[in-house]
Amino acid sequence: MKTVLYLLAGIAVVFAASWTYKVNYQVQEAEDRVAALSRAIDRERTAIAVLGAEWAYLNRPERLRALSETYYAELRLMPIDSAHFGEVGQVAFPPDEIGLAVQQIVAREN
Repeated sequence: MKTVLYLLAGIAVVFAASWTYKVNYQVQEAEDRVAALSRAIDRERTAIAVLGAEWAYLNRPERLRALSETYYAELRLMPIDSAHFGEVGQVAFPPDEIGLAVQQIVAREN
């Protein structure tokens, strides 16, 4: 009887060891994937920050003003001032829930 128990215990130990070995390598692979994704996310965040800086640099008002003056003949761009903007009440919103809500808010403000 002891031999059968020893044999079953040995089989259980081998099974547990092989299962632990398999799980260990699965965890290592998952950690490697997480690390690779974290590096990729960091690279993308850096790229987004660089693009944001480039966008801010290219959209400087003095640069845009000079470009609009340079290409006025082709583009007919004019400087924007407050007279070019309208009121929210002048916009025709579609008759859906959002449009009705906006119309109600505008009516309350007037």
